Amino acid sequence: MTNTFEPRRIINTCINIMLSIYKENPKASFGFIGANGFNEDTVCTKRYRVYARIIATYFSDKFFYHKENIEKSAYMLINNIALKENPDLTQQIETFFINQYDYFE
Repeated sequence: MTNTFEPRRIINTCINIMLSIYKENPKASFGFIGANGFNEDTVCTKRYRVYARIIATYFSDKFFYHKENIEKSAYMLINNIALKENPDLTQQIETFFINQYDYFE
């Protein structure tokens, strides 16, 4: 998490940035990976569980499709407006993750 072991400020800052981006771009989508800690498996990490719970609180499924990959501790928050306009958006974002990170192969 953080060297202070108090991640709330950082997570709240990230949420506020996401909300600001969404306000400026109502078609914005988001994603994150909950990195594993020392001696922690990459499946459903502690960070992933914390982030996923918070994301579900701030971003309603009325506006976003929540796609989780528990095996990789990854979470995609796909904008429903953008998804309606581009039904392949989820696959395109998954492909982007695979191309960007060897971790997803």
